[in-house]
Amino acid sequence: MKIKQLPRVNRNIRAQRVKLIDDKGQVLGEFHIREAMHMARESKLDLVEVAPNARPPVCKLLDFGKYVYEKKRQERASRKHQHRTTGRGMRMSLKISEHDYQVKLTKVKEFLIDGDRVKVSLRLRGREMLHANLGMKVLDKMIVDLEDLGKVENLPQREHNILHVTFLPEKKRR
Repeated sequence: MKIKQLPRVNRNIRAQRVKLIDDKGQVLGEFHIREAMHMARESKLDLVEVAPNARPPVCKLLDFGKYVYEKKRQERASRKHQHRTTGRGMRMSLKISEHDYQVKLTKVKEFLIDGDRVKVSLRLRGREMLHANLGMKVLDKMIVDLEDLGKVENLPQREHNILHVTFLPEKKRR
């Protein structure tokens, strides 16, 4: 796992004078870099540059391994609390029979009940592209049939030879 821009440790600090903060968060003052490194060695901690753009740069005495571990743990915890909706898709054609439409409608209803986002696509082939309005009618019928289970995220749109509409579940019903 990669942490976004780790602070610089000991040898990478280029400034001559640094503002030093101890491991408890108290400001110790402004020191020459050699003094700060010596203090870090004495306390068996790492000298980490936490604010390189400040004048003078701010360095902190801390255990760098422990710092990296804590950052990773925080990222994992924040990811655990994120909600991810899975996207499902359903493809149809313009010449869909009523029975096939009902089967696909039932499946889309199941997806919405499970709390998934559903993208319904209708592909137009050849001369069907001249009759895109018929495809829009099929998608409008789908919207009317699903209005109690989900809301329309995007109205029906046409992208070249594909018509599509996206549904969001009303709420998760588990």
